[in-house]
Amino acid sequence: MEKKFDCLKMKEEIQAKIYEDIKDMSADEELAYFREKSRNSALWQRLVAHDNAKMQNCNNFSSN
Repeated sequence: MEKKFDCLKMKEEIQAKIYEDIKDMSADEELAYFREKSRNSALWQRLVAHDNAKMQNCNNFSSN
């Protein structure tokens, strides 16, 4: 049976791309790179929104 999606292949391709992006960067440049990537990540934005909603719920509960 042929796989429709190969998770390990995708992981390796992403890692190779990141390596090429950062291989000549200083530690500070790498940190900036990953901060920027995470800020623009849909997953990161959903996590922040979820966390903000939880905080809002806590604030609403404590003010009652």
